[in-house]
Amino acid sequence: MKRPYLELKDGMVKATIWHEIRDGQKHFNIAFSRLFKDNDRWWDGAYFQRQDIPALCRLANDADLWIRQQRQLESVAEDENETEGAS
Repeated sequence: MKRPYLELKDGMVKATIWHEIRDGQKHFNIAFSRLFKDNDRWWDGAYFQRQDIPALCRLANDADLWIRQQRQLESVAEDENETEGAS
């Protein structure tokens, strides 16, 4: 089974970042879930309570920032590879 690229947590709310290669490019997808315990077992749910909204917003922002940083790092690496290849 494919593993997530990154998991971010804020309290009981989680953002899971996945990636896939399409058309030769890396694309990121984000899934949000809320952790809850039922019968001594932890589960992920797709429903949120009003008090979860601030955590959802923070995680969405953090995920966006992380993805932007990854794209920037990949762009720098590509530029360095092109520079080395031109020498």
